[in-house]
Amino acid sequence: MRRFRHMLQAILLLSAAAALGQSPETLPASRPSLLFTPAEVAALRQAFADAAKPRTQLQAEAPTAAGPALPNIYVSAVAEFGSGQWTVWANGYRIVPGRQPPDFQVLSVRDDSVEIVFPGTPPSRFVLHPHQTWLGRSDSIVEGIFP
Repeated sequence: MRRFRHMLQAILLLSAAAALGQSPETLPASRPSLLFTPAEVAALRQAFADAAKPRTQLQAEAPTAAGPALPNIYVSAVAEFGSGQWTVWANGYRIVPGRQPPDFQVLSVRDDSVEIVFPGTPPSRFVLHPHQTWLGRSDSIVEGIFP
């Protein structure tokens, strides 16, 4: 019920602003609202102002307290042919000896496992099997492919 009330209030505020020929953020602050408290009016104005901003500007203003987002690394398949010849498919790359992907490095391949290092601070080193994913944010390995 409360959610419906807030949606109804937002619709009424928008229609009132449209009837006055103004956008919601240009409504005078001194004009009292019959439906909203001053805090709700301020929150609605901020929400409308954020909705009008381009997406790139919103992303740039987002807090980065958690640090940079680490990618997920998933292994689709491993093929070892012997004599140091192997192929690994990981994160959409076909990786062979002498050709590494840009985001991480394959250190070794053994049977159906791959040892990978992600150059971070500190670097992460882990072993993946086909259809496993290393989740960079939590530094854990899960079954399945999570791009």
